[in-house]
Amino acid sequence: MANVQVPVVTVGPLGDSPVQIVCPKCNQTVLTKVDYNAGLLTYILCGGLFFCGFVLGCCLIPFCVDRLRDAKHTCPTCKTVLGVYKRL
Repeated sequence: MANVQVPVVTVGPLGDSPVQIVCPKCNQTVLTKVDYNAGLLTYILCGGLFFCGFVLGCCLIPFCVDRLRDAKHTCPTCKTVLGVYKRL
């Protein structure tokens, strides 16, 4: 029997929250694991807050808020990176 490739079907684009998807590597339907990393928007907001006078550590707030960081979606079963949602 020949191997049949299963197309990856999502219900909309990858966002900043977990999505149910078919992993192209292990062919299982999984809920993605989301890891948040600092991206361009995080650094821009940090610099903007710094120049507005929030010097005493308040300019580091964007690094603590998940909604301001990029989201990397991985398969919890095989650890394959399924996509990255970039803010900018």
